[in-house]
Amino acid sequence: MFLQFYSQPPVPQTKEPDFPLRQDKRNLYYAIGVTTLFLIVGGYGAAHHEMWRDEIQAWLLARDSTSVFDLLANMKYEGHPALWHLCLMPLTRITHSPIIMQVFHLLIAATTVFLFTRYAPFHWIHKFLFTFGYFALYEYAIIARNYALGMLLITIFCVLYRERYKRFVWIGIVLILLSHTSVHALIVAISIGVALMVEYLYFYCCKEETLTGNRLPIWLGFALIGIGIVTAILQLNPPSDTGFAVGWNFNLKIERINNITKIMTQALLPFPKAVVGFWGRNRFNDIGLFQLIRLPLCHLIFFWCILRFMKRPTALVTYFMATVGLLAFFYVKYGGSIRHHGFLFITFVFTSWIYYDCPEIDRPFSRISALAQKCFGPVFTVLLIVNFLGGMTAIRMDSQHIFSNAKRTAEYIKEQGMQDMIMVGHGSPPASTIVGYLEKDRMFYPQGTRFSSFVRWDRARGNIVTNEDIVIKAEQLSLQHTQNVLIILNYVLGEGLIEQYQLMFLNSFTGATIGNESYHLYLLKTN
Repeated sequence: MFLQFYSQPPVPQTKEPDFPLRQDKRNLYYAIGVTTLFLIVGGYGAAHHEMWRDEIQAWLLARDSTSVFDLLANMKYEGHPALWHLCLMPLTRITHSPIIMQVFHLLIAATTVFLFTRYAPFHWIHKFLFTFGYFALYEYAIIARNYALGMLLITIFCVLYRERYKRFVWIGIVLILLSHTSVHALIVAISIGVALMVEYLYFYCCKEETLTGNRLPIWLGFALIGIGIVTAILQLNPPSDTGFAVGWNFNLKIERINNITKIMTQALLPFPKAVVGFWGRNRFNDIGLFQLIRLPLCHLIFFWCILRFMKRPTALVTYFMATVGLLAFFYVKYGGSIRHHGFLFITFVFTSWIYYDCPEIDRPFSRISALAQKCFGPVFTVLLIVNFLGGMTAIRMDSQHIFSNAKRTAEYIKEQGMQDMIMVGHGSPPASTIVGYLEKDRMFYPQGTRFSSFVRWDRARGNIVTNEDIVIKAEQLSLQHTQNVLIILNYVLGEGLIEQYQLMFLNSFTGATIGNESYHLYLLKTN
């Protein structure tokens, strides 16, 4: 039977408690213990992490959108679907403090950890190393972004995969949600959807397996996957006046292809340097020998994975499409950062998970594939050890050094009783972080010539304004409202301009991990 082909054999009934049951209990206790430890370490890391503009941007969008439709309209410049922001909207109605977002995000990451340690078919050491690795512990737990939600949904898919044809509607729902977390998760969702379709058609039609029961839920699941993909793509279609990551790069250049391919090592070996600006800086890149072998290493890992998965087409199609799709996106649209590149690592891990439940094909290359799979344990161990060291380094550096100066700046503004003043913030992304921490409704952004809280990534935001233009606009606002105006810049004004407009320098906050989230405050007094 088709369902029997994918089902696990029944557990034999015995008078004494069987080994699978005891093993299941041990897995549960282990998952609870690791998740508890994760919450302790992650809670410490989150408490010492100052959120930066991308984290606060999502919060402000959710906070200041009056309805779901208003949020979708505000999201059209973001380049991501709106699921994360929709999850934040109820939280913003409870409090305007973005700290609740950090708590919510950490709980999402902890849920992923519990499911992974509970159900993943890996050794307990691998589960531990993954949990406290760079992506699970830091990038997708401490930094509150939409990517953690995608990682959780991929994990839920892996849990459901073993009995997928009994729960295919749930598979469809999970992949709908996954498609709406980020553009990178959308690429993964498309890959999974295609692989499931290939698996279903090949093993049902060609292998002549008999499918018992109602087939409608399976086709309904595929319909849900298609709906999720299409609606996410429609939501990602940018407006004509978008001002971020404009255009596509379809010019084939060997040097660029090689540079994009090297991103694989950034994702699989995330080991940040132990310096203030650690984020996105890999210490392996400073090793001359590593630079020589980096490109061949990427090719070796990719083709080794292809060999591993050859006898299990579902894993093969998923891995190939997701990996090539992500690299192609980095090439033609936006090269991204470590948070985006991490989906290459997640793809490697989750395809290695579902591998054990994928149907096999018997072909002459099966022996080569089996031999490649035997290398998985040692390779996986090395990759996870590097990830673990990277996670520990990131947590230590983030706790020892200020990630963004926005929180300190906002605290100073509150201490001086200036939080209700009119504020002019040049360099709208860095300035918007302060708006979030101040729980303020808006600030004037000279680049877009408008009052706003969140950043609108349109062409108007790219307008060039001089330092004098900023001060003149602040002076106009001061005269219009008969109030002092606080000017917030991420650079120092010249002495001549300060004297000409009689500005009062208040304070500077510098030396953060995010370099341009340093702030210099000037007061323009009304005449």
